[in-house]
Amino acid sequence: MKKIVAIMSALAVTSTCTSFYTASRNEIHIEAAEQTAAIQGDVNADGTFDIADAVLLQKWLLAMPDVKLVNWKAADLCEDDALNGFDLCVMKHRLTSGEAETHQVYVKNTEELKNALESARAGDEIILAAGEYVYSGATPKGYMFTSSADGTEEEPIRIHSEDPENLAILSGSSTAENYVLSVSGDWWEIRDLKITNAQKGIMIDNSNHTKIVNCEVYQIGSEGIHLRDNSSYCLIEDCSVHDTGVVSPGYGEAVYVGSAYSTTGYGYDCHYNTIRNCKLGPNVAAEHVDIKEYTIGTIVENCTFDGTGMSGENSAKSFINVKGNDCIIRNNIGYRNGCMAIQRAFEQNNVVEGWGQNAQVYGNKVYMDTTTNTWGKKMYFLNAWDCSATVWDNFMAYDGELFSVDHEDDHWDYYNCNLLTYGDK
Repeated sequence: MKKIVAIMSALAVTSTCTSFYTASRNEIHIEAAEQTAAIQGDVNADGTFDIADAVLLQKWLLAMPDVKLVNWKAADLCEDDALNGFDLCVMKHRLTSGEAETHQVYVKNTEELKNALESARAGDEIILAAGEYVYSGATPKGYMFTSSADGTEEEPIRIHSEDPENLAILSGSSTAENYVLSVSGDWWEIRDLKITNAQKGIMIDNSNHTKIVNCEVYQIGSEGIHLRDNSSYCLIEDCSVHDTGVVSPGYGEAVYVGSAYSTTGYGYDCHYNTIRNCKLGPNVAAEHVDIKEYTIGTIVENCTFDGTGMSGENSAKSFINVKGNDCIIRNNIGYRNGCMAIQRAFEQNNVVEGWGQNAQVYGNKVYMDTTTNTWGKKMYFLNAWDCSATVWDNFMAYDGELFSVDHEDDHWDYYNCNLLTYGDK
């Protein structure tokens, strides 16, 4: 009964304000053309949808003197390009029912997306309408769609497609230059997006606790996703990365963690990051995952590697290259698919003294097609000279069924490792 009364009251308000709205409509539409994305309901543009917005809208509908809507489009909750009592009803219902979307920012074109990222703050949820967002304009330091804002554990910053079945596409203009999406703040969630057509796909710099979930990264000149410059405790989950390194095959990793010791200008401490449930390949020109020296605790788990199209350039010859410490490689499946560039399933490298140590490699299954690689050497499960690793419950297939590789008597048939330990966990 209360809801009916509220609706009737709102309808009464509508009848009193119809003539005022009609007289003001042209002016409103001119103002709207200059407005960028806003939080739904936030007609006073203070960054929050609350009771003050409902009061302001009601006063405007009653044609009270000197009342102006800073952003009338934010009040068009019925999405019919008109403001009336029905919008007020929806607004009040959301506020009183706990459905208020206090930090939602809806975008539908490139400029709105750039503005939303530039003005992002903790708690924002940037929602992209379906379609392609092709970057244009200046790109400082090669960054295109970019933000340095920090979220918090309680209020992360989220960016995602409105429809997870119809992903928005973020695109550069050339696979030879620039980064499509770069984030240099903490506590972000990047979800349900397609990233394409630039030198690099998603770049995470100096960002902690950031999640990249259900994103597809493809047609990229170099690496697809890079966790760089002291980015730790990040998660890459349920992502698909393929067709990388289309310009620079030797630098075309699907996922790259940290920076090489020869690189300057970036922090090396990229620790405790996780790559989980991802499909990497086909046509990843370098390693599917490259874990650099000076990084600690990277986990790669439950991923599928498609070796088709690996180039072999810049020593790319395995699904995963581990140069950091305390890494966990578990429960992954790799398919060489006849790619002659792949010389072994996994490898560790001691490129800096004390690094490439203490890996745990277990529960993995790899289909390697042949007993010998193109060098005429054994097709090893793991090559890890002067690097320590503990292994168990791993399986490999040549041209047939999977078989266990974790029998100490067969050590040198499957593991070219002088610091190997067999575990039983």
